[in-house]
Amino acid sequence: MSAPKQPFPPGKAQLLFVKSKVYIHVTNSKKDNVPGYIVIAKPYMDSPNLDLVVAFIPETDVDKEDKEALDYFDLYGLDGENTSFYGSGNTDRGSTQELISSNHLPKVNKYITRPKMSSLSSYAFGLTISNIYSIQIRPKASTLWYGSVVLHPKNSLEKVPALFFHDDECPGTIREEKLKNQSFNPFAENMNGGLYWGGDRFISCLRNYCVLEQSPLEKGMVLVNPTKEDSINFIPNIIDTKDPLENASQTVDQFITNAKWKVLTGLASITSFARKQIGQVAESNKIPEPIKKLLQKPEVRVIGDEFDSANVYLARWALAVQQEAEKSRKLIIGNNYYHQLIKSELGENFGNLTPYELSKATRLKPVSDIEWTNMFDSAGRLQITVEEVKDRIFHGGLEPSARKEAWLFLLGVFPWDTSRHEREQLIQSLRDSYNEYKEKWKTDMERQMNDEFWKDQKVRIHKDIRRTDRDIDMFKPTSPENDNDDDDDNCDFGNPNLTVLRDILFSYNELNYNLGYVQGMSDLLSPIYYVIQDESLSFWAFASFMESMERNFVKDLSGMKLQMQTLNELVQFMIPELYLHLEKCDANSLFFFFRMLLVWFKRELSFKDTMRLWEILWTNYYSSQFVLFFALAIMEKNSKIIVNNLNQFDQILKFMNDLSGHLDVDDLLMRAELLFLKFRQMVELLDRKNSKTGAHALKETTETVVSDELRQLLSKEPVIQKEEPRTSDTPFG
Repeated sequence: MSAPKQPFPPGKAQLLFVKSKVYIHVTNSKKDNVPGYIVIAKPYMDSPNLDLVVAFIPETDVDKEDKEALDYFDLYGLDGENTSFYGSGNTDRGSTQELISSNHLPKVNKYITRPKMSSLSSYAFGLTISNIYSIQIRPKASTLWYGSVVLHPKNSLEKVPALFFHDDECPGTIREEKLKNQSFNPFAENMNGGLYWGGDRFISCLRNYCVLEQSPLEKGMVLVNPTKEDSINFIPNIIDTKDPLENASQTVDQFITNAKWKVLTGLASITSFARKQIGQVAESNKIPEPIKKLLQKPEVRVIGDEFDSANVYLARWALAVQQEAEKSRKLIIGNNYYHQLIKSELGENFGNLTPYELSKATRLKPVSDIEWTNMFDSAGRLQITVEEVKDRIFHGGLEPSARKEAWLFLLGVFPWDTSRHEREQLIQSLRDSYNEYKEKWKTDMERQMNDEFWKDQKVRIHKDIRRTDRDIDMFKPTSPENDNDDDDDNCDFGNPNLTVLRDILFSYNELNYNLGYVQGMSDLLSPIYYVIQDESLSFWAFASFMESMERNFVKDLSGMKLQMQTLNELVQFMIPELYLHLEKCDANSLFFFFRMLLVWFKRELSFKDTMRLWEILWTNYYSSQFVLFFALAIMEKNSKIIVNNLNQFDQILKFMNDLSGHLDVDDLLMRAELLFLKFRQMVELLDRKNSKTGAHALKETTETVVSDELRQLLSKEPVIQKEEPRTSDTPFG
């Protein structure tokens, strides 16, 4: 374990890394070389990572006390006097799946006089991590050539000399090479195929305190804490850097899928699925004949098998959606002047955006735990703007190690302007409040025994909990279930984590009695608990998520109806040719998106991709309803296949359902962003024209083309819709 924290001695800095026998080669003559130490030091006890100092200290500047500390740390500092050292166990530095372990912290505390940032009397210099733009790494090529590193400050006028690692003279490196050879691992951690050298250990240790990204434009050039602009300019797009073997397999899968569809579209029959509930809805005399026929479609039944509300929605609203679509069609697709305006002002191919807008759509690497930590100062306060944080997360997502805290910010559990101490106090307050809600239902035995609504909620929750993400290790059965578990409030469903989900959902019933539990809500909770793994914090994160998702679960389904209508108008507005084809195939109700929007694509994506998509949507970076642009991106990506190959409702519905498990999240997010920018550009053009008078004004007002629902897509404010107050006459479910 790491050394305990203690106050720094006056005027001293804590050592985090040391390499001795590092030289500045002043001339070609060896006698002019300046020997010294390269160090990473923490100048003050509360210094954040960005204020750590990378310094060169000439041997002539070191007193006896500092020399003892430097020499000891060079040999043993990170690990203590043992037979292993940092990096010898696992050389895979690319993965941050686990939280950064404590082996980057010193096992012993050693202090030296605070390093000089510059000196007129010697070659000493120092740079804070925040002031380093990049590092040029030149590994040892042979025994005749020493490896070196060059630190490039952000101020281009500031220059520092190259530092050469004389490994054959450095006791620490000699020891490390011996240990690596004994473990049959003589290779460097940061250079593929290269041999270990002193500079490699320096880079490995520096990675614990900042983000280092290899630039493809210059071999050996590493960017330090690159900005989004640096990543766009110097680091390849994440979409272009996926595993080539993975891409190859995806290409084969795509080929097989396309080939399968050419065969399937020629088949006259499709496998039937039966379900009692669908039959009951279809037999109702109140359902219009077109809807009855729609309910009999096998692919509709597939969606109904997942969520009962899909059947209810279809029965109540599908015809109404088509009627609303017909009205908007006349205003959008039927508005010839609007189309002429778009064509004349934005060109035939108005989807082409400016280079700046295109560059903003680049997908970046996920935010690592180190990068997330460096966004905060020593007091735990954010030291960049909230917009900058959301920009970074929107364009890259989060690595698993950064998610727990970041999700609590994104979901509004932690206010962005709090300090670490304030958040610790808040956590305790939230725990107390959650326990009150939980205790309320656990101790109310009379309600549990006699309240029919409570009994109904219990059945629904238990039913959904049992089928929630059972393919995920955290939720797999760990013990056999008791047949009488439904009657036992202490049952663990064969897994205690499922009991926690149950308790959170029951407690949410207390918080939001009007809504209660509705099928599908367990799907929204499980990823949150999977990441946060704290019952009370997961409850509040889920409750915050439900603030914007409640509209999906209100009993009259008006929230889902409005989203489906808005998506319908969006397809008309952005991809009119596709919409006209869907209309010919009686598929313009877009019913296949109901399940996708209801639980934000959780059934269509892997658990891993679901978490990535959600954290990006939570930023509300462009729009609080960006999920509709993600849906639009799916339609845009597959529009040619649909228009050219699919001519019947059954074919289109089956094709869309079969996309489940085959959605490329990064590609679709890039498309969704470009589509949003294109949409905003079109609305702004119409608004500019509408603001003019006389001959230059629009012949029809903007509102005839851009409805209130479409305009709402430009807002970052969440759309909040609450369930009506529950009464004694309110039906269950």
